[in-house]
Amino acid sequence: MREASEMPSLATRIKTYRGPVGDGRAQLLGFAELVIAGSFVIRDIRIMKVTSGEKGGTVFVAFPGRKRPGEENKYYDVAHPITSEAYQEATRTILRAYEEAVARA
Repeated sequence: MREASEMPSLATRIKTYRGPVGDGRAQLLGFAELVIAGSFVIRDIRIMKVTSGEKGGTVFVAFPGRKRPGEENKYYDVAHPITSEAYQEATRTILRAYEEAVARA
C-alpha cells in the first residue's frame, strides 16, 4: 500500500468547448480525462464555470456522476479522489491543463 504522502503521477487530456453549454447556473467549459500512474483513467470529468450566485465566475471540476434512482436532481460521483490531498492535486492538474489548452486555442 502507498504511503499517504506519495501521490501517483497524473496526466490529463482536455477537450474544450467554445460557446455556452449549460443550464443557466453553470456553463460547461470542457471535458477532461485523468490518467493515474499511467495505468488507470477516469473519463468524462467536466470542467464547469458557475455563472450565477455568490460564486459567479468560479471554475471547478465535476467528477463523473450518475443520477440517483427516484430522486430528482440528485447525483452521486462514480469515480473520484477519496482524500482531500488527492482531490486538490487532481483538480489542480486538470485546471492547469485546461488553462494551457485554452491558451493554445
